[in-house]
This record gives sequence, C-alpha cells and structure tokens, in this order.
Amino acid sequence: MANLPPQPSESTDRAASRARLRLNQSLAIEGLPSSLSALATGCVYAVYASRSPARDALYWKTAANALLTPVTVLSTRSAADITYALRQQGVDIDQAGAVHPRSNVCSLRLSPNRDGCDVLMEALQSLSEQCAAPASQFLLEGVAACFAWHDRAALIRQGAALAGWCAQTRHTVLLVMLPPLVEESGDFRPLTDFQIQFAGAAQLVHEQGEFRWEVAFWRDNYGALSASESIPLRFSATDHRLVAMMDGDRENGEGIGMLAPDESVVMVSHDAVAHERAMPKSWQVLADNEALVMAASRTVAATVILHYGINESLATLAKQVNFLRRQCGKALKILIREDNVSIRYELLMLTLGANAILPRNMPMAQVEIAVDGVQGQLFSRPVPDDYRSALSAAMRDTTTGYVPPRRFIELVREAVERSRPIRLPNVLLRLPLEHDVAGIDALKACHIRRAGDLCTASGDSLYLFFFACHVDNASKAMERVFDIPLSDLFRGELRSGDRDTIFAALDELDDEIAELPPPDYTGLIEPVDPMAPEAAEPAIDAPGPHAADDDTAEDLSILGKPAAPPGEAARAPRTAHPASLPLKARG
Repeated sequence: MANLPPQPSESTDRAASRARLRLNQSLAIEGLPSSLSALATGCVYAVYASRSPARDALYWKTAANALLTPVTVLSTRSAADITYALRQQGVDIDQAGAVHPRSNVCSLRLSPNRDGCDVLMEALQSLSEQCAAPASQFLLEGVAACFAWHDRAALIRQGAALAGWCAQTRHTVLLVMLPPLVEESGDFRPLTDFQIQFAGAAQLVHEQGEFRWEVAFWRDNYGALSASESIPLRFSATDHRLVAMMDGDRENGEGIGMLAPDESVVMVSHDAVAHERAMPKSWQVLADNEALVMAASRTVAATVILHYGINESLATLAKQVNFLRRQCGKALKILIREDNVSIRYELLMLTLGANAILPRNMPMAQVEIAVDGVQGQLFSRPVPDDYRSALSAAMRDTTTGYVPPRRFIELVREAVERSRPIRLPNVLLRLPLEHDVAGIDALKACHIRRAGDLCTASGDSLYLFFFACHVDNASKAMERVFDIPLSDLFRGELRSGDRDTIFAALDELDDEIAELPPPDYTGLIEPVDPMAPEAAEPAIDAPGPHAADDDTAEDLSILGKPAAPPGEAARAPRTAHPASLPLKARG
C-alpha cells in the first residue's frame, strides 16, 4: 500500500489561509493594482484625505478586511463612532468571533498638554508590547494633530522616528489623515521631507466631481516602486466600496459605478411638488428651498430640485444655486422647477451652477425623466466666485425707450459688455424706413416698455435694441412694441445677434452720425414712465419650451423683491401684427 502524504488539518488550513491573507493585505480599492495598494511589512504609508465618503470607504473597508487577521485599528473618533463605522462595513466588533482574536480596535485621545507625536509613539509602543501581534499592521485615522506641520525640522524628525520604529518592530503603519497644509492648498508635494523615509504617499482627491487616487510614490510588498499615478475612482452600487477605473474598464464601459454613494439620492423642495398627486417614494422632500440647500450642502453627487415661483426672489435663488455648486462640487445635479412663473434669465442660472431649468407646467412624468437624464453628469461650465458679479451682468440699465443716437451707442455697448460674462443674448435691429415714412412717425409708433430696451433714429433707419432677447425672438419683440403693422413702416430689417456684429453695426452708425448728425427727438417723444405697469413687460428669453410666454416674470431691476401677483401688471391683449417683411440680413 502506497504511503500517502499527511493531510493538513482544518486548523492548519485556517492558519495558512490567514497567513496568506495577512501577507497579501492591501488597501480596499477594488481593481487597483497591488503595485499601488499593497502594504509591505515594516513600512509607513501616508494617505492624505479630507473627511468624505471616499475616505470612509477606503479606511473602514480596509480596516474591516484587515480585522480578519491580526491588526490594530486606531482612530481619533469616539468608540461609538468607530463601532458604527465598522458596522457600516459589515463588521460588528461586539459579536464574538467577528474579528481575529489578536485584533485590536482602539480610540486615541490626545492630551492638549503633551506633544502629539510623543503620545502617538507611546501608544504604538504600548500596543506593540502588550497586545499587537508581531509584524502586524497599524491602521491609523485622523492623527494629523500629532505632527508639527508648521515646524519643518520637528516634522522631519517625527517622520523619521515613525519610519525607524516600523523598521525596528516590523510593524506596518498606514496613516489616513488631512494635514493643514493639504487642507489649505490641496497639494501634498511640499510634505516630501516628512514622508521621505516612508514606503508610500498618496492622496484622495475630489476634483471636478470625481474622486481620484493620486500616488506620489508607492512601494509594494515585493519592493517594486511606482510613482506619479492618477486613477479615477467610483463607488460600487451594491455596497459603496471604492472601485478603481483602470484604462481597460473605461474603454470597455465596465465597472462604471457611481461618482459618490449619494448619487441615487433625489432631494426636492416641498413647493416644487406641492401640486403633484404622487411622486417617487425614494425622493426626499424638504420644507422649502432654504432647508433643501442646508441639507444638500453635505452631499456630493445627489440631485437637488429647487423651486421657483412668483414669491421667490431671483437673487436669492441665484445665491443658493451658486453656493451649492461651489460647496458640493461638479457632481451635484441642480435642477430648478418653475411653478407659476418662468425664469427670465436661464443663462444666468446655468452660469451660476444649475444643470437645467424644468419649465412650468412640465408633467411629473417628464420631471422624472429629466432627473434620470442628468444622472452621472459632471457640471462642466466655469463657476463664478461671486454670484453678485453674474447678477450685475444681468442687471439692465434703467434707461428705456428713445435716446439720441450718440447716447444709444454708448448704452448699447455698455449693456453688451456688462452681459458678456454670463453670455446673455441681446439683439440690435436696423429697420430701414419706407420712403414715405419719417423717422419721428416711426418713433411715435414704437412703444417700448421694458427697462433696458432702447430705440433711436438716424438717416433713413430706425434702430432698436432688445436687452436679454435672442435674435430668433426679435420678431415677437417688435410685434409687441409697434402698434402699426411693420410692413407699413419699414422696408426690411438687419439683425445683429452677437457682440461682434452688434459692435460693427454701432461703428457704422457712429460713422454715419459723425458725417451727418441726425436730429434729436427727445422733446417730441413721450418718455417711458418707469413706475407704469407696462415698464415691467417681460423679456423675450432665449429659445426654449417656455420662452416668450412669460407675462409675470421677475425683473432683475428690482433684485430681491418678489414679482407682482398675476394680473396686477397685466396689460390688455393686442392683436398680433405679423411682419410680412423678408429677412434681408442677419448678424
């Protein structure tokens, strides 16, 4: 009978399995190569990260995995917070057998009267001597206060002392923390002197709404050194663990995951859904815009639906949108749902940080489709530092109606330049008069009511400037201001709808009046009463499903004040006078 080799016992298998797991211990980022995540014995690794879902997923998932082996988890959080964080990763340390018998979970308390690094080193040494397994790992979180970041010489000594202790004891130390220098500048490269004797240094960066694993240098458990690597990270949709997006994954569309664990969260102001009979059960409804902004300021990639109604201040809404975008980053989705009034300046809100405007009367089913449509998006527009500058760009001049040609040129140039930062559309029209129509007669037939809209006459033409009006909507704007059919007054029209063509047309007008100064009709044209209800006539907005139908939109010339109630500023309907003139040229 052949002699068979002895079979390993169950206890031997368990010990070998744990030994292999311990030797292969690495950071809990799925898909990240071991060259950028493995932890070598007797070395120090530093990961710089602010408090975020990515930091929690990295540290506590790594700790949860390591607790199957001899390891010491040390955090400056309270004992209750540590227990809760581990339970979120599926490890209940209060249950018998949940962790390795030689694992330790500790809360570190720093004394204000002692050097933080001395306290940390004493704690590590005591744990090593009393309960930590030989050559085991120490996972440390939130210990930035232990180091003298503003004293370069002391910082170098502290980093060297920690690296020397690890080399002597064969313990591995992982530091997950946020030094003040990194918090202020976002750059950890100036910490080279501190980490020069470490085996690895990396940073969890939240940039453009995306978390990235930025590696300065990393030496794995086989001694291989990697440097200057940048890997995009996502969160698993099932358990919110971190997943590395390697080149192959991006090309194949595999493992896309979520930008943040809260990406599926939808938060909405109560007023935005007050008229709905039903809405998705998963949506979180907040009392109003203010409560919504407060709650959403702590999110990363959620979807926020703000309300805009007749009682909302457009200035306040602009401030809230800009705050959320700057506070939360580019992964947050900001939608604004119109209620009983349309937002006049869509481009203003989009510039300040909104992803989209949901038009009034949009059915709830379409709202849900719009919410689904923005999932996974990153806001790509530049965001102004101060929302007030964008608001001032949208502010219209109080001058309205007829002005002399020279003043007309000045005001139009100022308005175009002022609205340029937020790409607000404007239109300038030159309307050649019929041969039997005098300029004064055409001016008297022109009844401009909107603040910021201007007209003048020179030579054989009338000039109109519509502020915050798209070139395609100029026809509707003209129909509103003339009480005589356009075909009875003009031979055609020349439209200028961008800065260059508007300025070119103004240069031609300037040359014309320099050669032949036109008469000043100021005393012959009835001025516009700024207090009259008609002066708040709505603008013709940029093209959209709700452009040019706003009869109650708020005017930015009265920032901070709510618009008048429906009907208060209404005017009698006027029969439309369709322009039968061909478009001879367009800027």
